[in-house]
Amino acid sequence: VHLMKKLAIYRFLYALRHNLPVLLLYLAGGYLLSSILFTFTIGTLFGDYVWQHNIELPDLSAQSERKARVQELLYTVMTDNYNLLLCEAMLVLLVVIWLIARRLPLALPKALYVCPAGPREKLRYLRIYLTVKAVFLALLLAALTLFWTGTLILPAPVLAVQVSLTVFTVIAFSLNPDPGNRKEALKKCPDRVTEKSSQTVVNVYWSGLLLLENTVFYACMYALPSFGWLTAACWIPALLINIWIAKRHLTPVLCTMLDYEKIYYPLPDDGSAGPQ
Repeated sequence: VHLMKKLAIYRFLYALRHNLPVLLLYLAGGYLLSSILFTFTIGTLFGDYVWQHNIELPDLSAQSERKARVQELLYTVMTDNYNLLLCEAMLVLLVVIWLIARRLPLALPKALYVCPAGPREKLRYLRIYLTVKAVFLALLLAALTLFWTGTLILPAPVLAVQVSLTVFTVIAFSLNPDPGNRKEALKKCPDRVTEKSSQTVVNVYWSGLLLLENTVFYACMYALPSFGWLTAACWIPALLINIWIAKRHLTPVLCTMLDYEKIYYPLPDDGSAGPQ
């Protein structure tokens, strides 16, 4: 067990270092996108606020007074629409975390396919790797949220729903197995490539469902005048669905990686691929 832990942590850190330039590019792109989105949103809200309240700004000749007035109005607009800006930031962050997760797929070292380790030990390795990856993504999401929004403190009912959604979102994003040579196999011998139902459920349907749940959750934060425990209780069915999906499909997804030929399909030589 100790050896599997060390191996899983080492392999994850190696994958992280190997993909570091791309991950930094994703972070920079997300920051740029959120900045553009914030600027557009605040500019639109500012214009609407000035127009609705018939506010007249000081003349251009009074630069200091005009600047102070604009800053005061901007602060008012941002305070009144804090939940909207928070929603935009979190949705951009979730996309960034999803992209980062795709660059760090779950993978068994090829040496484990030929060593005498049994399926139980290999599953233990994959679960440890999954845990390390999920913890990393959760900490990264928390750090980015703190950096971009300035706070992690929310009202208790909001925080309860957000934490539950975040946990399952991170798990779903982390369950992306190494594709191996699947794309090449689909071109050369598509009849050998089988669909992995649990993997499809997790990577497509569950991830899509969680993105939808997050979108609805942050939209409710913005639209509802208050988000109390009664509103939070409405998320219990979604929580139960997520628990059921995780319990039903987590282990099957990991088990699909135990067979080497289901990850790295044996391909015919180019000379024998054509008609005989």
